[in-house]
Amino acid sequence: MRQDWEPEDLIEVWTLLDDDEKRLRNKSGANRVGFALLLKFFEAEARFPENVSEIPASAVAYVAQQVKVAPEEFAAYD
Repeated sequence: MRQDWEPEDLIEVWTLLDDDEKRLRNKSGANRVGFALLLKFFEAEARFPENVSEIPASAVAYVAQQVKVAPEEFAAYD
């Protein structure tokens, strides 16, 4: 997956939709942001990342903002 994303591309690919929000309701903290990132990564790439470095830092920040979790929490997601 590419690592450099323009703001409009982030919005198009990494924005959580209503169905995504429903899947996140029972999750919090690192699990909330981690699950959201894996969900959107899978939608974009049709696979899960082999390691966390595949997920762009800008996507982590953007998704974390949407789920109201600090981006640093993603480091605790296992």
